[in-house]
Amino acid sequence: MGKRSNNPKDSVTEKRNLNFKFYLNSFAKDQYVRIYDVLKDTHDYTFKAVYERLNTRTDEVEAELVKEAENVLIDFNYIDPDYFDYGDYADSIREYVYERLDEQFLMHYQFELMSLSNLYQVFEQQLRKWLYEAMTHHFNEYINQVKFTHIDNKNKNAYDNFFNNFGKLTDLFTALKLTFTNPFGDEELIVETDIWKMIRECNLLSNTYKHGSGYSSTNLYEAYPQYFKKVNSTRLMDLYRTTNLERVLDVDKISFEKYSNAMKEFWESMKEHQNGTLLMNVRTSS
Repeated sequence: MGKRSNNPKDSVTEKRNLNFKFYLNSFAKDQYVRIYDVLKDTHDYTFKAVYERLNTRTDEVEAELVKEAENVLIDFNYIDPDYFDYGDYADSIREYVYERLDEQFLMHYQFELMSLSNLYQVFEQQLRKWLYEAMTHHFNEYINQVKFTHIDNKNKNAYDNFFNNFGKLTDLFTALKLTFTNPFGDEELIVETDIWKMIRECNLLSNTYKHGSGYSSTNLYEAYPQYFKKVNSTRLMDLYRTTNLERVLDVDKISFEKYSNAMKEFWESMKEHQNGTLLMNVRTSS
């Protein structure tokens, strides 16, 4: 971003403190907030319709699978009347039921974590969109006497790399010193609030589920070890080398509502008007 000369070869780049005015109108705020009610309602409806019975009346589901297994064994002629062995038959039933139950619990596990991952992506895209549109607004161009270009030096969309992960967003908020007003009337840096920390937790869970072992899973384990299932002292994630093909995270301890409420509260707490200063590279005519 910066003022572009007609001939790039005649321009120089300098660092300059730019002042940014941020505005969040009531319509946009209401839209940003409402999506979390819709996401939560959809999550809860899907859970009740598909997975609640699996978790609360597992014995009923298991009994149905036993009958299903019996029919499968008969229909596919897995039972030979001349060589029938009840022990083998019972083992086949148990194996069938175990595999189908495990599949269904895995689907619930994936549903919860995919829902969480989508939830975080909604928040991040909301935030990046609002920040980009606010920072490149013509009023900010006017007060800083610059022209924000939407194409970078490689002729690519500048938005592609615009604070495109949680760490960069945290750095941006830290530099701008944007704040919330707490219930006591005091100003609190957004990055130091419980709201931001909870959103970070959701981000780490999302990345751990999507990518497995790595930076996010290490940070998640250091801060929230209770989310990792273990056998003795061995994490199941390390044992199975996956986070989405096996149930290695404890979804019973992970609350979709908690993170959804944090993101909703983030936008509810965002002020209508706010400003901050950021040191940026500005290209000027030589």
